[in-house]
Amino acid sequence: MQLQETWIDRAVGLMAPRWHLRRVRARMATQLVLRHYEGASIGRRTQGWSKTSTDGSASTAPFVGRLRDVARDLVRNNPYAESALATIVDHTVGWGIVARPKSEWWTQWTETTACDADGRNDFAGLQKLVMRTVAEAGEVLVRRRLRRPEDGLPIPLQLQVLEPDFLDTSKHGYTLPNGGRIVYGIEFDPLGRRVAYWLFPEHPGNSAWPSVASQRVPADGVLHIFKPMRPGGVRGSSWFAPVLVRFKDFDEFEDATLMKQKIAACLAVITSDVDGTATPLGTADDTSTPGLDYVEPGGIHNIAPGRQVTVLQPPSVREYPEYCMVTLRAIAAGLGVTYEDLTGDYTNMPFSAARMSRLRHWSRVEDWRWRLLIPQFCDPVHAWAAQAATIMGLPTAPKASWTCSPMPMIEPDKEGLAVMRLARAGATSLPEIIRERGYDPDELLTEIAAFQKKLDAMGIVLDSDPRKMTQAGQWQQDPAKATPKKEAVDGDDEEAAASEDQP
Repeated sequence: MQLQETWIDRAVGLMAPRWHLRRVRARMATQLVLRHYEGASIGRRTQGWSKTSTDGSASTAPFVGRLRDVARDLVRNNPYAESALATIVDHTVGWGIVARPKSEWWTQWTETTACDADGRNDFAGLQKLVMRTVAEAGEVLVRRRLRRPEDGLPIPLQLQVLEPDFLDTSKHGYTLPNGGRIVYGIEFDPLGRRVAYWLFPEHPGNSAWPSVASQRVPADGVLHIFKPMRPGGVRGSSWFAPVLVRFKDFDEFEDATLMKQKIAACLAVITSDVDGTATPLGTADDTSTPGLDYVEPGGIHNIAPGRQVTVLQPPSVREYPEYCMVTLRAIAAGLGVTYEDLTGDYTNMPFSAARMSRLRHWSRVEDWRWRLLIPQFCDPVHAWAAQAATIMGLPTAPKASWTCSPMPMIEPDKEGLAVMRLARAGATSLPEIIRERGYDPDELLTEIAAFQKKLDAMGIVLDSDPRKMTQAGQWQQDPAKATPKKEAVDGDDEEAAASEDQP
């Protein structure tokens, strides 16, 4: 290994040879270590890399505002971005993440718009709004709004979903007298626990409201929901951050391809006036041969002697499909969705490949549910609601268990049979299966019992009634009218007796 010496090295070598030797040894040792990791080397191949040693907050928080603004513009104007965002929200929340056990006040509060401070969504709708904001903007705030008992709500509580723009990021770098600190609008105590948020009373981007100062809001009444990417991170960045540049390049490529396609649709013909007898460009000539200025389908024209005709060759757009597929697959991978959900393109997709793709995506969905939405939103909201219900003297459960919608069935005939076998084996319960389908078990079973009673009263037997029909569609024998089995004398007699009892 050779080290390139600078004029400083040569000067030090002349004045202090021993110190220069130690310096050279240290540089050689450093180079040997870097050679073990090519990514840590310094050279032409690693030029342009952004190498910082900042913590989780400093590497994310200063840029979250610009990232979410770009992501919002992308979702507004790019159909693929909107498709990816809708896929994340729809698959994570489904028809709603349901709590059990359910009390009467919880049902009245969550299945109506009484839980929403804006009066627009039920609890499942708020789950979707929270998840959409987290994926698009990187984070979301939820404020607890206590109400009066005379407001007529099931419990005196409502939820207000706020965009992260409400956080006053100018409140940063403050050291408090008690040893706490404020980091990008979030106040921490000396132990590093969140104790308050500095929030604007109105959205800072609303031009109809005058600019006002932020206010300190205690942390026990605010939920700050985001996906932590590094230990110590206090803010969340948009999930579109890894693919924003690819989306921009793809938009520009589509615009350029569209322009090329428009040019290709134009058949341009250039004629050369060799003898100088043609009329000047832009003037009319009644004596000229008709049809030479325009090309018509099926037209055959004769031109004057000495005139030359050149047909321009339109550009080709054959590379467009391949580029789109490669780029959109990379974007889908960066967002954690499948290429098929992103584009709606299921052509040339074997069933096994489609199922593997969906299973890989569903592992992300389960992570978004059980590591993000449920612990950061559903559980704290249930605790708030239970506290409000206790104040009103209503019965409450100490903690809720949550049921999420299952992965959509690709082959209902086979997957439905698998669900039935899991229930028969005791791996799951019938109420849990019903909750996964989005129904309340008590309500559904009560409806089934009432309907079966009506069928019996009318003397109607359906093939789907498991009380009277087998799964194969055969009539089940009434145990009260069953003929006693004959005693088996030998093996043949035992098989004969068993065969007589078969329907």
